[in-house]
Amino acid sequence: MIRHGPPPDAFAVVMASAILAVAAAESHYRPLALVLFAVAAAALVVLVGWLAVGVRGLRRSARELRAPDVVLRAFTLVAALTVLSAAVQQLFGGPGWAVELLAAAGFAVWLVLLPIAVRDVGARRPSQLRDQVHGAWLLVSVATSGLAIAAAALAVRLGTPVLVAAAAAPWLLAILLYLVLVALVIWRLVSAPLVPAEVTPDSWVLMGALAISALTGNHVQAALAALDVTAGAAAAHGLTVAAQVAAMAWLVPLLGAQVWTAGKIPGLLTYRDAWWAAVFPLGMFAAASAATARTWPLEPLTTVALVVFWDALAIWVVVAAGLVHHGVRAVRRRRTAERAVG
Repeated sequence: MIRHGPPPDAFAVVMASAILAVAAAESHYRPLALVLFAVAAAALVVLVGWLAVGVRGLRRSARELRAPDVVLRAFTLVAALTVLSAAVQQLFGGPGWAVELLAAAGFAVWLVLLPIAVRDVGARRPSQLRDQVHGAWLLVSVATSGLAIAAAALAVRLGTPVLVAAAAAPWLLAILLYLVLVALVIWRLVSAPLVPAEVTPDSWVLMGALAISALTGNHVQAALAALDVTAGAAAAHGLTVAAQVAAMAWLVPLLGAQVWTAGKIPGLLTYRDAWWAAVFPLGMFAAASAATARTWPLEPLTTVALVVFWDALAIWVVVAAGLVHHGVRAVRRRRTAERAVG
């Protein structure tokens, strides 16, 4: 999986493209949403195929999964499956089997990865975790929120109120995971001065994990309303608002830190796979803001969602172009090396 297959966070490209498809649909740009969805679906197929080939290195993969940084970044696969499931529901209203198949696959992977993550994190001292933590670790919270969104959609589709509780449980767990990991991040920041190398593109997941919590809250509220359930509605609304406001609060410090870092590290803005982890949070913020604007209702938030969506799309285009350029250069280098050997 790790040695011969894709990097553990490779599925961030699927996450980024799928959530932008959702955000585009929320903003009534359906043709653009369909293009982004097609890219996300194609990327998922390619990466799953690559992953299937890579399981030949299973013994080596099992050893590497003992590192928290590897297993926590691997939750991008869960998030990719659940966000793509949400995109299918948003764009096509089904078919139900496709939505449920993607969500079930995500849940199955989550069930495999979570015990491994708990084991690996529990085997390390708190100070070790503090020194190693970074934004990508919050992908476990993102993935868990994605499962809650899928459960809320299933509750509405089946007309089963009890499934709303099944959606609320992973939503609350996602928030708890976020708080624990952010506590480690804050501990690290107060323990030593912040250096530019620590401000990586995946730092934006600090905001993105809150944005998907807000989006999850909107889905839970919609499920409660559709099933005419009043219990817990006020609490769900409060958590949604809190997550949305907290996500907005992250925008300025994250942007400031990124600008500060770019001026201190030459070549920082060149293509790296990690930039996909920055595209996803912005797309998620746009989708969450559009959904929350309808729930409050708050018209200015719709404008915010639209602005952030176009910013996220512009960055997606730049990062996608970088990926293509990077891939073309890699192929050329390989051919040059083969000619030299031949």
